[in-house]
Amino acid sequence: VMQTTGVVISSWCCLIDNDEATAVDLKEDYRQGTAALANMDADAPVPREAYRKLDSGVIYADLRPGKGEATAAKGSRVNLQWVLRKSNGYFVDSSEVQDSVPFIFNVGDGKAIAGLDQGVVGMKEGGVRRILIPPSLAYVQGLDDGKQGPLPAGFGPRQQMRRVQQVRKDVPGEYIYLEVQLTRLR
Repeated sequence: VMQTTGVVISSWCCLIDNDEATAVDLKEDYRQGTAALANMDADAPVPREAYRKLDSGVIYADLRPGKGEATAAKGSRVNLQWVLRKSNGYFVDSSEVQDSVPFIFNVGDGKAIAGLDQGVVGMKEGGVRRILIPPSLAYVQGLDDGKQGPLPAGFGPRQQMRRVQQVRKDVPGEYIYLEVQLTRLR
């Protein structure tokens, strides 16, 4: 749903072009895998003003603020539940599909894709954030086991991300979407 005065994004997908956000309504088959971020209102409007763009091109919006005083910073160890989507909102993979095993890494240690590393800084435990990552900060080292994560499981999901990285990397407004919930912060 989109209002013409003050753009409100209420679907899983928003298209970013020249720093403008527009909403795209998605069919139910695109919304699979959203249970990984249970207990949140997936259709809650996210005002355009909620999105922040980092100098690197990473864009994020907090869907639910976390609790506590501690925030993720360089060197923090974080556990994330995640949902990965292509820029058209199509579901690729999630931690729920992978037996709800969280993606665990230390911020800044190089085990996460660069866009995620930058996108989680400032999150609090329990917080949920939508992160839009340009291909240049996503799976640039590849999608093989042992590479930067979170890695989609299986040939099909990895092939979808390879296509984004190889064929669509120069398309303006192309992003991968990661919605993450910080479940533990140390």
